[in-house]
Amino acid sequence: MFPSYGAYLFITETLGHSKSLKTSNIYPGRQTNGSTITPALGDASEGQLSVYGFWDTSLPNGAAFPTKLALLNMEIYNETQWAAGVQRPATIFDISAYQQDKTKKVRLQRLQSTGADVKNGSFVTWAGQNYASGSATGTLTDNEWVDATAVTVAASEAVLVFL
Repeated sequence: MFPSYGAYLFITETLGHSKSLKTSNIYPGRQTNGSTITPALGDASEGQLSVYGFWDTSLPNGAAFPTKLALLNMEIYNETQWAAGVQRPATIFDISAYQQDKTKKVRLQRLQSTGADVKNGSFVTWAGQNYASGSATGTLTDNEWVDATAVTVAASEAVLVFL
């Protein structure tokens, strides 16, 4: 399987089967000129960080609070850096404003690889499993339940947060 297969799984899990899912770009958000990503107008990450919220309006309070957040850290971290032992940078996303109950655990699923330039699907994992052979291999270990109002996302990684 190609490395992009993991991204397809991320998108499928994000959108799910809801017929009433609404989405919005939360960060960097819409700028004054109408652009969604305009680094010159205040996105300190220069477009490397992005957050999307997903509201399921069929659920109680579904219009008030998102049911999922997609946290994307598009800072480039290449496989050659990983192979050389270069520490992978990370960013902490504060998700507290989007949590209805901050004492409730959130579930995280991560889309990871050894680097943004990876060409081998066996180095890409979705929720701890890889799909290089077309079937899931590995243990579903990255299905994290955490008490968190902040989530760490490594460079060239995406995290789906279930609120």
